[in-house]
Amino acid sequence: MCSRLSRVVLMVGTATLLMGWAVTSSALAKDDKYLARQHGHEHGYRDGYDHGREDRDRHGKYHLETKDYKEGDRGYNKHLGDKDEYKQGYRSGYKDGYDDAYYNRAAKFTEIYGRESVPESRGDRNVTIVEVRPGGYADFAYDQGYRDGIRSGQKDLTEHARFEPADQPSYRDGDHGYSRSYGDIEAYKRNYREGFMRGYQDGYGRWR
Repeated sequence: MCSRLSRVVLMVGTATLLMGWAVTSSALAKDDKYLARQHGHEHGYRDGYDHGREDRDRHGKYHLETKDYKEGDRGYNKHLGDKDEYKQGYRSGYKDGYDDAYYNRAAKFTEIYGRESVPESRGDRNVTIVEVRPGGYADFAYDQGYRDGIRSGQKDLTEHARFEPADQPSYRDGDHGYSRSYGDIEAYKRNYREGFMRGYQDGYGRWR
C-alpha cells in the first residue's frame, strides 16, 4: 500500500514539474518573440524615418516598399531572437517611421527609444538587464547609445540648450551598459558613441 502511494505521489510530483517546465518554456518563447519584434520595430522605425524624410525633402512620391522594407532583416543578428518575428517588427516599424517622416508628423523616437534598458547610475554600469548573447555586443552598444542619445537630445531640446551631442557626459564616457564579459571596451565605446550621436540627433530634432 505504501509502495503504491509512493508511486502515485512521485507520478503527481513529476507531472507537476513537467507542467511547470512547459509553462515556463512557453512563456520564455513568447518573451523571445516579443523581444525580437521589438528590436525589429526599433531598427525599422529608424530606417523608415530616414527614408521617408529623404523622399519628403526631395518632394518624391510615396515609396514605402524599398529593398530594406521587403527583406525586413536589416540590422538582424541571431542574438536578437527569432528572425521571422524580427522581420515582422522591422516592417511594421519601417512603415510607421516612413509615414511619420513623409507626412511631416511628430517623430516617435522618444516614445519608442526613451525606455530604460540599463540603470543610469554609474554604480550600476556593469549590471545588464537585457540578455546579450555572444556576437551581439556591437549591436547592443549601438542601441544603448541610441536610447541614451534620444533622452539627452530630447532633454536639451526641451531646455532650449545648444545642439552639442559630443559634449554630453554619456557620450564622452561611452561605456554605459558595458560589462567586462563583452570584451574590448574601446570597441564598445565606438559603437555606443555612434548610436548616441544618431539618437541625440533624432531626439533633438536636427533631422526634422
